[in-house]
Amino acid sequence: MKQNTRQQNKAETRRLLLRAGLDLFLEQGFEKTNAVEIASKAEVAVGTLYLHFGDKAGLLQEVLLQGALDLHERVMKVYIDPPGDPYTLARAHVETIVQFLEENQKEGRFLLEYASRRDSAITSVLDKIVKQIELSVESGVKMGVYRADINPALAARAEASMNLGLLAWWIQDPGRATREEIIETLTKFRASGLHSQTKHDYT
Repeated sequence: MKQNTRQQNKAETRRLLLRAGLDLFLEQGFEKTNAVEIASKAEVAVGTLYLHFGDKAGLLQEVLLQGALDLHERVMKVYIDPPGDPYTLARAHVETIVQFLEENQKEGRFLLEYASRRDSAITSVLDKIVKQIELSVESGVKMGVYRADINPALAARAEASMNLGLLAWWIQDPGRATREEIIETLTKFRASGLHSQTKHDYT
């Protein structure tokens, strides 16, 4: 019983630190935020932050990873009961990503900003995202939904880079393209590149 309580307290402290870190990073930027401020906002000792995350950079990495995992979890819900048509499935996948960014504009912009930098704080996060995509591609190949003549690892990295690059460019200035243009472009690339059977002309 005591062990369960300690685990719950530890999880809650971690959650408070992640929330405090994200709020301050969004408000004043990563560089201008220090560990003492984060700990103070979370109402814990600064040593607790170091215990959980090592340092401020470690906290940033976890903040970015959590955001990426939240997005991935939402996208995966599309595949619980997927539409049979490859184009419709691809569009649902892409539309879910765009909707997530629209609903979490500040967090999404922050996530994409660091993803586009490809610095040390985001490298391991991107690798985990790519690995998740790779596993989903492998699963799709086994089910016969995705084409078998593609390297899942390369396909995953190509898709992640394309999506992150285009969305980071668009979210900085949504006036550059309409929502529909973004969704259609990414949908056509995904549908024609991954799916084994297509019922639409994607060219």
